[in-house]
Amino acid sequence: MTPSTARRLLLLAGCIGGGLGAGFAGYALTGEQAWFLAVPAAMAAGWMVVGDPTRCAPPDRRPGRGPQA
Repeated sequence: MTPSTARRLLLLAGCIGGGLGAGFAGYALTGEQAWFLAVPAAMAAGWMVVGDPTRCAPPDRRPGRGPQA
């Protein structure tokens, strides 16, 4: 089952918010702007949870689909 578009947008917003939170916290503690690299890192981590590579394959190549042997 794949998440709905609304749920995916909510998860994207959560990943961006989490990354910004980590960025602001790290910046406040150290003064280093590199902490804001947490935003793309959080988005990549979120994609690993939400992304489903089997949805990118043609229908006949999805596991459990296609001609039965």
